[in-house]
Amino acid sequence: MARVDHPKSRLVAKLSGLHLFHFEGAPCAQRVRFALAEKGLARGRDVPWSSDAPETLAARPGTWTSRPVSLIRREHLSDAYAAIHPDMVVPALVHDGVLQLESMDIVRYVDDAFAGPKLIPADPAAAAHAAELVERGKTLHVSVRYVSFRWGLGRLGKLDAGAEATLQRLERQGSPEQLVSFYARYDRDQIDEATFLAHLRALEAGYADVEKRLADGRPFLVGDAFSVADIIWSLTVLRIRECGYPFDRFPALSRWYARIERRPGFQDGVMARHRTLSRVFRAKAALENLLGLGLRAASSKP
Repeated sequence: MARVDHPKSRLVAKLSGLHLFHFEGAPCAQRVRFALAEKGLARGRDVPWSSDAPETLAARPGTWTSRPVSLIRREHLSDAYAAIHPDMVVPALVHDGVLQLESMDIVRYVDDAFAGPKLIPADPAAAAHAAELVERGKTLHVSVRYVSFRWGLGRLGKLDAGAEATLQRLERQGSPEQLVSFYARYDRDQIDEATFLAHLRALEAGYADVEKRLADGRPFLVGDAFSVADIIWSLTVLRIRECGYPFDRFPALSRWYARIERRPGFQDGVMARHRTLSRVFRAKAALENLLGLGLRAASSKP
């Protein structure tokens, strides 16, 4: 899903310029903010996500208006947000009244629509390589969810009965997110440890593949130029690092991530307002690793 021509929300058509519906700590939203920063599009003002007040409708030129959707307060599990994003996830981007969904489709749209460094390589072979890595990264989206809920969010990730009922009412048939199914099991502790470990192993296999690609010393995943592949994989690493995974077993990947992390686009787009939450995740993970209950111990299990 990319462009949505007839969204249910009346708010969408009222918006001019760029408006991003997002949450600071959501990896998919972080991908888009990273891309916007790399393209030289600055974060503008924050406004209430559902506001249609006249003064909030027009984004300033060269900036994007931030419309934070609190996943903590379950603002995404509402009729109003489901009318914007039928899968009730972030991000969603509106550009001059046109709605774009799915994070990597949004990244491609931003790359095509705005000036600035190209995020998709011009060379066909490099572009194909980048596309392959993006698709591999996308297949791990669900694994990031399972691992970050098990070793990151814990009980904080559970929905109460009211939120779960709202989700069941609003989830569209065939939603790729399958949130009803996930929460029905997660909220009741019905996901066994083997399932969580299988998702961890899937991520480790992905990291091992990237490690091999970086073994020749290339600075970025498709060679000498930063690309969409670096965007998706850096966020696949960040969340799992925050959960305490021992990335020292992937030295080339760790060096590459350190380079990406130093980029102004990463610092501005991803970390600027995420640092506090990131520190909380890391502190919790450090304690659990110290007690032998965290991802370090899980990574050593057969």
